[in-house]
Amino acid sequence: MRNGKALLLAAVIALAGVACLMLPEANRAVAVGLEESDAEMPNATVLFPVSEKPNPKGASMTPVTFNHQAHVDKIDDCTACHHTGDMVACSTCHTVEGKAEGNFITLERAMHATKIAPRKDGVTPKSCVSCHEEQYKERRECAGCHEIVTPKRDARWCGVCHVVTSKMTPEQYQLGVAGKLSAEDRTALAEATIEERKPVDYMAPEACPYKVVIGSLSDKFEPNLFNHRRHVSSLMKRIEGDNLAKAFHSEPEILCTTCHHRSPLSATPPKCGSCHSAKIDPRVPDRPTLKAAYHLQCMGCHDGMDVARPLDTSCASCHKPRATENAN
Repeated sequence: MRNGKALLLAAVIALAGVACLMLPEANRAVAVGLEESDAEMPNATVLFPVSEKPNPKGASMTPVTFNHQAHVDKIDDCTACHHTGDMVACSTCHTVEGKAEGNFITLERAMHATKIAPRKDGVTPKSCVSCHEEQYKERRECAGCHEIVTPKRDARWCGVCHVVTSKMTPEQYQLGVAGKLSAEDRTALAEATIEERKPVDYMAPEACPYKVVIGSLSDKFEPNLFNHRRHVSSLMKRIEGDNLAKAFHSEPEILCTTCHHRSPLSATPPKCGSCHSAKIDPRVPDRPTLKAAYHLQCMGCHDGMDVARPLDTSCASCHKPRATENAN
């Protein structure tokens, strides 16, 4: 098996080209941006909240469109996901309520668990979320931002995976929840969803400020001239060609939240000083001071990416010492 850091790098939903669902079956996968796969496994599929009850609590969630081929391309061992060794659907053992075959581990837990105990053979099973978290915490190009930013599990985060084409009919949904929708129909729905997926038009680095003066706390040092555009450009390059990153960085201004981490998505976020003050605010004692906030962000990102220079102890690398008057 490849190194665990390389597992499942592709996004749950890959960006796709334009295609027509009326194309012959043999050409449809290529048309929507999916490579041909082994005849025994789907290129893509829809994962439904399968339940033994007609209208169970929890089965009203939006199904998940899963680009199976994109994940297969990144692993050598299918047991990374099919952890029992049986190449069957997840809902065979994991349903909304849970079933004996899956040790009563619900479908929600199986897909979202992050604290998973290793099996007797020492191998730790992976959920969708635990594997994705492993990627952004351990991959150098991701760890810089995610050393200091934890994705918020809000509707936008959930919507990356929980999305299915509007072409799905209520009848298909009911069959899916009952575990009776055919594999062909699930694949067709997944391909339709992937086809409809539009690439994110990220903000161009040129649209951002070139340099930003950070100097409200300058005393012994000159204000810092922060090369803002260079940092934005570097972040953009790390997303290019990475389907996992593209899927979850789903808004044009999403990269701004790396530093402007508590601000609404905007091309003109408020300054750091609008929240962080020079001294601890007794009303919010856990909020870092402005100086601490700057250093936690900058150093945290550099540490996460193993940036060798500047050293954390080298103040003059970022702050030019202020000239002193000659004493005569």
